[in-house]
Amino acid sequence: MVPSIIMTISKYRVKPSPTPDSWKLREIFATGVVLGNYLAIRTLIFFLVAHKTYFFSETIGVKSIRDSNN
Repeated sequence: MVPSIIMTISKYRVKPSPTPDSWKLREIFATGVVLGNYLAIRTLIFFLVAHKTYFFSETIGVKSIRDSNN
């Protein structure tokens, strides 16, 4: 394992913020809720299309497990 090396450059002139930085938690959580719901709905739609229709077997040629006689 290689240790990480941190080196500061003396010519790097950045003025510190007068106020502490803060997380925008409402924006982060709202984005997470929107993206989570979007992905959950897309997953449900994909499952229903794969389970209830013959879309993938007709379009791509994938054999459906519903048609196998075990």
